[in-house]
Amino acid sequence: MLNKKKILVIVPAKGNSKRLKNKNILKINRLPLVIRSAKEALKSKYVDELIVSSESKRILDICKKYNINTLSRPKKLSRSKTEKQEVVVHATKYFKKNYFKPEIVISLQCNSPEFNFRDLDKALVFFEKKLHPNAEIKEVISINKDYIQNAGFRILTYKAVFQKTLSTKIGVFVTNYSDIHTYKQFLKSKKKLEKNK
Repeated sequence: MLNKKKILVIVPAKGNSKRLKNKNILKINRLPLVIRSAKEALKSKYVDELIVSSESKRILDICKKYNINTLSRPKKLSRSKTEKQEVVVHATKYFKKNYFKPEIVISLQCNSPEFNFRDLDKALVFFEKKLHPNAEIKEVISINKDYIQNAGFRILTYKAVFQKTLSTKIGVFVTNYSDIHTYKQFLKSKKKLEKNK
């Protein structure tokens, strides 16, 4: 919770990755990427709840083993052309109906294993206190040092989740995360992170 606002993290974790098979459950330091991201986000002092959305029974079962909340999403939201935002909308609606209405929603990817909760907390403070503090529709995206959006995270107000137009109030947060789509990229991140353990 930040400024008394409830915060929900949604981790989209598709089972049928096209470019890198089983990408979301590849392991670094013995933890599947999906679990690594979820556990790191839950270290945040602001995050109230986290849910992993997947169509894959294997991924859902792995999450349950680590006591991570899950949402089994429809197959139609796991097609190759499905936009990630559709998954975020689905999970947000589910959470509002069954638990509480989140005022801040974070879309968190699994394929940036360098992600850490300290970056997320700093980005949340920036989002809430410096980026148009009273705006009902705004968002912050993580970018790399070349100013290109990386997998990392996207922070949105509740209304921004459902917007039909372009945002006019957008901020960026620079991180040094990889965006894994190939096995070579995975091995590079794995080597770096396991070396620094």
